[in-house]
Amino acid sequence: MEPGTIDNLSILYQSPDFIVVNKHWDLRIDSKMWYETLTLQSQLKHRFPELADPDTYYGFRFCHQLDFSTSGALCVALNKAAAGSAYKCFKERLVTKAYLALVRGHVSQSRMTIRYAIGKNTTEGMTHMMCIEGTEGCENPKPCQSELIVLEHGSYSGDPVTKVLLQPLTGRTHQLRVHCSAIGHPIVGDFTYSHGKDGSPYRMMLHAHYLRIPTGKELIEVCAPDPFVPAMDGSWVPQHVRHRLQDAIQELK
Repeated sequence: MEPGTIDNLSILYQSPDFIVVNKHWDLRIDSKMWYETLTLQSQLKHRFPELADPDTYYGFRFCHQLDFSTSGALCVALNKAAAGSAYKCFKERLVTKAYLALVRGHVSQSRMTIRYAIGKNTTEGMTHMMCIEGTEGCENPKPCQSELIVLEHGSYSGDPVTKVLLQPLTGRTHQLRVHCSAIGHPIVGDFTYSHGKDGSPYRMMLHAHYLRIPTGKELIEVCAPDPFVPAMDGSWVPQHVRHRLQDAIQELK
């Protein structure tokens, strides 16, 4: 997947009520800053000027969030009723999301349930970060759960890494990034949760791969193509398969 430009928006699903896009990495969904002209909002307005809703601040109703650094499937509602039906699915925890990631080191267990509670970091200089319960400055930690399945062991630029499928069962800010860091396997390229050490890859290796939203009128179910394959990134060299991605996704269904 190439870097985002104003006219290379990738559409995974479209209906009269919803669009699901494959968001580029290092792209904000929207911005109030005048100098940030390239956002998902501006890509959508460029591609679908007739669908922008003048009753909303951003022109489009984003049903959920993805971090600036994270790529993958993101759902956009095209009217108020559609946004309400998607919101209801998220509120009632009917939505299924699964992410692909490359993490540092070889994860020894083939499956893990990660249950660290997550709160806001109030330590000076770290207030943009989240943290796990019990660490200094961790404010108001709330229960969190993520499921991890090991897909492949391999290397990235010669260093040992593991390709994993991550399913967040709660929706805390930076949840997957914090959980991976907490188990000693931070996401490759995650500058923030490697404490500034991991800045060499061209992107953070976290991708929203699978999204299922069973709205009242329609079932939204999409897979954003896997960017962590050698054909797309020659630095990633898989060596040993533990679970096939298709089988792991089938389990979620």
